[in-house]
Amino acid sequence: MPRSPRTGDRTDDTRARIIDAAQVIFARDGFVAAKMQEIAGAVGIQRPSLFYHFTNKEALFVAAHEQVFARIEPIFRESLVADGDPFVQLDRVTRTVLAVMAEQPSFGRMVARTAVDRHPAAVRIVRRYLQPLVDVSVDFIRRGQRRGVFRNDFDAFFFTLNSWGAALIYFIARDLLAPSPAPNAARDRELFTRSLLQMGNRALAVPERRPAARAAT
Repeated sequence: MPRSPRTGDRTDDTRARIIDAAQVIFARDGFVAAKMQEIAGAVGIQRPSLFYHFTNKEALFVAAHEQVFARIEPIFRESLVADGDPFVQLDRVTRTVLAVMAEQPSFGRMVARTAVDRHPAAVRIVRRYLQPLVDVSVDFIRRGQRRGVFRNDFDAFFFTLNSWGAALIYFIARDLLAPSPAPNAARDRELFTRSLLQMGNRALAVPERRPAARAAT
């Protein structure tokens, strides 16, 4: 029997709160050490109710990543197309990804924790979502190199790896370094975004085609 709209809304809200709580605990403890009982308690539900929404911990781990990648992947595929100004396209992708990561503060830590723990199931899940985006980025850069828009004296894969690495480090370790980003975190992220784009543009563009950086807002 179909759920009533009111029941469906409550179910969706509970599922979203479970995912939010799971992201925090997965980021802190990793896939193996995270406890479903603790996640349920953080949401204010009983453990059996948690399994109504997610059949097991792996399914919840998938959902915790899907929530973020489902927002990022369409931007990659829509923006990094063959037509258009490649520097404008990179600007859009970079700003969108960083904005999503800022809204999901546990995401970077989840990925970093998986990279440290190396649990096979967790690594497989992260790779499932991240690898296609890396492949799209690498293809985009190689296409620009073939067109003569991007320089040919660097490796597209390692450029992409450096970009993702810089973003992850910002969100998992920025608060360890002085000066502190608080209380103007939005301004801090804008300065980081500009720096990342400036470095990327200088690395990519032939000297006569280097674009001007967008002014901070």
